[in-house]
Amino acid sequence: MRFKMRWALALLPAVALAMPAWAQVRDTRLADSDEPGSVIIFPKFVNAAPVSVDGALLPRTEIEIGAVCPANVATGAPGVCAEHTSVKVRFHWVCPGTQDVTSKFVCQETDFDVVISINGKLAFSADGTPINSNSPTVPQPNCKNGYLIAWVIDTSDRPIKFDGLIGDAVLRGPALTAGGSVGLSTAVEGYRAITIQADPALATGALISLPTDPFTGTPRLAFDGLAGHYQAIAGRLFGDVKYDRTVVGGGPAPTTALSETFLVLLTLDVRSNLPNYPTFVPLKFYNESLNTVSTTNPAFERLVSGSTEFLCWTQVQLSTINVNLTQQAMSTRKGVVLAGPAQKVPFIGISDTSGPATLIGLVQTIEGTAANGFQERGYIYNMFNDSVAVPTFFVPFPF
Repeated sequence: MRFKMRWALALLPAVALAMPAWAQVRDTRLADSDEPGSVIIFPKFVNAAPVSVDGALLPRTEIEIGAVCPANVATGAPGVCAEHTSVKVRFHWVCPGTQDVTSKFVCQETDFDVVISINGKLAFSADGTPINSNSPTVPQPNCKNGYLIAWVIDTSDRPIKFDGLIGDAVLRGPALTAGGSVGLSTAVEGYRAITIQADPALATGALISLPTDPFTGTPRLAFDGLAGHYQAIAGRLFGDVKYDRTVVGGGPAPTTALSETFLVLLTLDVRSNLPNYPTFVPLKFYNESLNTVSTTNPAFERLVSGSTEFLCWTQVQLSTINVNLTQQAMSTRKGVVLAGPAQKVPFIGISDTSGPATLIGLVQTIEGTAANGFQERGYIYNMFNDSVAVPTFFVPFPF
């Protein structure tokens, strides 16, 4: 034991010296999703009828949006805002496009405005049904699933800097069709929304500069970290996954719960209500580490690759990406996914911009019985990014 302790202590200086070489330098253009933003993104909604929970009808998706007083950028001190100050927010439901020539690769969107106040909170559903008498009037999106993006605007509907938006979402599962809870929803999940700040040099309330779209001549939102614009986000993600297990037997811990895992992916490189290039995402999956940690055992940290592609938004099951992404085939329950770098690729003469694309993601796992589609329970993880900024533009339509 003494020998091991001395060896470990002797190793520390070498490790300490090596640390600077490992350090990752964060791009100063990047947004920080741990801070309130001028833009907020909810990566998934479910537009479906309310479900019965403990005797009450509750929405399948509950979007919660709030506003806090932005900090003083010059001094770093807490901001000072008058009580009940109104904050106007422009929302867009963004639907995924289908890769069908008849649909013209269009990602449909529906926009609406909501007014909140400093230190206030509003909640609304994705199906157009008011949650209660305090819910704002909100149209439902033109699809079952997609994402929601919003940014602060002034009374003339122009985007402004107001790094005060916060929010989260609650998703509930469908009504069960088998077992002792038939007709009830038992699965509930939540995630924190993604926030993006405006240029740190801008004053709160200043107008955001809107470069012109080269194809339509209309204004667009720039997420590139440049002067007068919004901060940037990345195009490569990392996440923890639980591999699919839809049948009993075989693989590790054969008595573990049955489950399915999905990657929820979206890009901000969107031309809403207009044709879009598809976004291609390479994927690498690895199984768990050996509990004794081995540098020579090929059965652990073993690679299984795959890919997916989508128009604006997608939700894809692991074993649909690759049939080997099951607990039986991977020989472990869990693992890691590396997604990206995302890339938009030209297709059939569509007017869009090709090249590196932004990527935002969630990992969603549902558990239960096959009779209920594994929908008895569920949980969601936000994914991590590689801190490398990918300049991008979101084109609202109409602006």
